[in-house]
Amino acid sequence: MKLINKIDKILVIQIRAIGDVVLTTPVFSVLRKNLPQAELHFLTGSNIAGIVQGLPEVQKVLTIPSSFWRHPAFYFKIFRARYQLVIDYQCTPGSALITWLTRASYRIGWKMKRRQWAYNLHSSANAKQEYVSIQKCRVLELLGIRDLNTRLRIQWSDEDQQVVREYFARLGIDKTRLLVNITPKGKRSARQWLPEKIIELTNQLSEKYQAIVFYNWGKEDLVDVKTIAVACHRSPLVLPSWPLPVFSAFLAEVDLHISYDNGPKHLALAVDTATLSLFATDAPVLWNPVNDPNHPYILADVPCRLCRLKQCPLMICMKQIELEDVLRIVQGIPAIQTKLQKLAKGSD
Repeated sequence: MKLINKIDKILVIQIRAIGDVVLTTPVFSVLRKNLPQAELHFLTGSNIAGIVQGLPEVQKVLTIPSSFWRHPAFYFKIFRARYQLVIDYQCTPGSALITWLTRASYRIGWKMKRRQWAYNLHSSANAKQEYVSIQKCRVLELLGIRDLNTRLRIQWSDEDQQVVREYFARLGIDKTRLLVNITPKGKRSARQWLPEKIIELTNQLSEKYQAIVFYNWGKEDLVDVKTIAVACHRSPLVLPSWPLPVFSAFLAEVDLHISYDNGPKHLALAVDTATLSLFATDAPVLWNPVNDPNHPYILADVPCRLCRLKQCPLMICMKQIELEDVLRIVQGIPAIQTKLQKLAKGSD
């Protein structure tokens, strides 16, 4: 079904979370290529908007108000925009209602029993076991668009970059050294590596490679992250509380990001920083680039893996991942090998 000629205004919806928003960005390029005449708007959360504001394919970034059920003016604004096409990747009750209220001729959502009332086109692309950005592009097959794209893209300003430069200068950080960022904690405890192993990893990176290690954190994790940091032989640098565009500019300056599958990992992918992801509860095929040596992962080999749990009292998956496994894979990442070779030549 070829609907392209009838579409001149599009709304794409992905309200949360950071990783899901970043994984939506390849869709923008595909839409711009195939619908060059269309105006493209993107609806997301106010805390995330900064990393997509300014992408050339997107004419307007809209933010959803908190407690938006109580903001009739927001709904009226969406209705008056007169979109011909709405693609709702969130598919929550709120985003479904927004989609329905647009009265767009073509309203696309995931094929699911609930909330089908909001859409007149339904995609089952998310049932495929493939990288999420590819799934999102496959949704466009309903429009006759078959291009696939996996290039994640985000945006930050010169001012954001200057904040990072001043931070490095203030702390006297030598950028020629190996710079590693680690996420020690997060929302889903079942995904997280054990604190004692993060401490061991930080010590090894600092002592064996003379790396400068940074820790990033969420608003509920700071106390725990600082506790982990002070237990290290050489305390890592606990990052300031930065807006996402500044943090993205920071990730572009480091050599490696290590974490479970989280938002910062996808930001690092988007800025071409090497990553190592530790998986247990979720399938790497969905959330990690395919066959990219600069972005390896470790998947715990336990019977209960891919359980999708948010919390777990046993954590046998994360207990199985050893420090030696992580260091061995880090050493094999081509981008890190290149950096270590430069450091070795510099010390001769």
